[in-house]
Amino acid sequence: MAGLGSTDPQQLGPYRLHGVLGNGRMGTVYLGRGAPQRGARKQLVAVRTLRPELIRDRPLRARLRQEMQAAATSVRSPYVADAAGCELDSAQPWAANAFVPGASLELLVSKYGPLPESSVRALGGALCKSLMALHAARITHRDLGPHNVLLAADTPRAVDYGLALGRMSGPATDELADDVFDLGATLVYACSAHQPFAGNMLPMAREDPDLTGVPDALCPALFACLHKTPESRPPPDVLAKALDLADTAEQPAAEWLPEVYTHEIEEVADGARRLSGRRLFGR
Repeated sequence: MAGLGSTDPQQLGPYRLHGVLGNGRMGTVYLGRGAPQRGARKQLVAVRTLRPELIRDRPLRARLRQEMQAAATSVRSPYVADAAGCELDSAQPWAANAFVPGASLELLVSKYGPLPESSVRALGGALCKSLMALHAARITHRDLGPHNVLLAADTPRAVDYGLALGRMSGPATDELADDVFDLGATLVYACSAHQPFAGNMLPMAREDPDLTGVPDALCPALFACLHKTPESRPPPDVLAKALDLADTAEQPAAEWLPEVYTHEIEEVADGARRLSGRRLFGR
């Protein structure tokens, strides 16, 4: 997280930019503030730039635009970062979602080690509910992973849904099941700090998943998520009940995350406050 550099834009669409949240294969992610439309309340957002060469295909742009509009109007879930608009036909395409004052699962596990079983169960319940909300709006995530799961003090959120620009689209039912596969792989990482397949996250992986480090009680559910046959993977609502036995996901994440995780999350939130010059979530 850093301030804007000399080559960074000052504004994208309706959002004034305050700093850089990160960089990735698709582009740079900025912290911005503004309103998605006239008369709406201003909010903090994460604005991801998209490299123009990645969205040259007109049907792809149409699909992205349709899904972002559907997310903005139909997805209301505490486990999904709200869509906040996009512009795909300009010289600098971008897509935005509500800013999440937290850190990625990937970062936290890499720095502090795996989550305990109780935390993984709560996280699994939350992510199942995020997929339920997206799928109800006919949106597939296509890239759910430790890098796209942000842990905040209130709830975990799925971000960057629908932006797997290079991922081939198959039948709708297969795409939904692939989201479950990705969820299973994400939870294996949360348990063990490694991926279930060596350098390979693809559902067609031939070898059995490596569940070393996964608590025995979680192995059946996660193995089912990683089944090679898409139709054999459990739907998110069934999986939520199998994972989050006590509905712990309904509690603030700060109550079930390790203390070292919550400390890092607060550091990230403080950094965003400094960049934006504003207090977040009433603090």
